[in-house]
Amino acid sequence: MTVERLENGVIVQRNTNEIEISITLDTVHGKLEGSTGVNFFDHLLNTFCHYSGLGLRVSTCESKDGILHHLIEDFGISLGLAFRELFDYTKVRRFGEATVPMNEALVGCYVDLSGRPFFQKNFEFSVEKIEDMPVEGFEEFMCGFVNHARITVHFFKFFGKNDHHISESAMKSFGLAIARALEGSEKKTTKGVID
Repeated sequence: MTVERLENGVIVQRNTNEIEISITLDTVHGKLEGSTGVNFFDHLLNTFCHYSGLGLRVSTCESKDGILHHLIEDFGISLGLAFRELFDYTKVRRFGEATVPMNEALVGCYVDLSGRPFFQKNFEFSVEKIEDMPVEGFEEFMCGFVNHARITVHFFKFFGKNDHHISESAMKSFGLAIARALEGSEKKTTKGVID
């Protein structure tokens, strides 16, 4: 994996026996450019970008073994590393939270840019796929992102039956929580460092 810093962004390239990914994460555009080849995953990524205010350009996203699990997980790894490289967690608010309704679904997201990776959600999906994306991809993406961004993320589903609505409500709340955590603040940590 290689990382290249830009003025307002980071390029991450990841090439394994399973996938080849090249992405740029920036603080300027606030939208997704390009495609992962998985339409619903693209929809979730664009949702995250819109609500977080971050820009994501996908230059390359190819599966060498045809297994979506690997592609989605490795995309999360790449994006998480880009996020970690782009932001200094000691210079932002650090904590963020948001709760977002979408029709019958209501999901909250709670974020800590702590330097300590942890992911938890209190819901499971009731179907195997949402559109063209295996539902296990949601958790694989989030775990890849969280572990390499080194942040804590909790999702709490208050209500919801439709898996499309639940996943989109979750991603909207994640984007908003990240945006709030990235705001400037004088209060970061009582121990003086984030590691």
